[in-house]
Amino acid sequence: MSLWDELSAEERVIMTNALEEAWLSGVIQDFLGHAEAGSAIWIFNTDKDAVRPLIPRFAAVTKDMIRRDLIELIPADRYDDWPNHVPMTESEIDAALAGPHTWMSGDATGPIMLMTTDHADHLLGR
Repeated sequence: MSLWDELSAEERVIMTNALEEAWLSGVIQDFLGHAEAGSAIWIFNTDKDAVRPLIPRFAAVTKDMIRRDLIELIPADRYDDWPNHVPMTESEIDAALAGPHTWMSGDATGPIMLMTTDHADHLLGR
């Protein structure tokens, strides 16, 4: 069984976005998205009223994946120093995950990037 088989639907979207080094602000929109043009194009759902109720669930799942050393959050202002950046503190992570602006595309003030950890890369055979 692979890591992918053990992940929930929310975790798979978070992990996929981390593999793509994507912004956290697009994760829920990606989760709510849909295929168009015969599945050739993925359209994110940018309806803030649809995203907002999912924030607590995605915040908890993201925090758990950080705790399990699968993903890391990197603020945009620290990305230039990657891989030698200063990691976010627990309180910074909690504040970022609790802030609705973190989860809403086009509404982010200080975007947060998702990245896989070395541990996750090992589990994924990368």
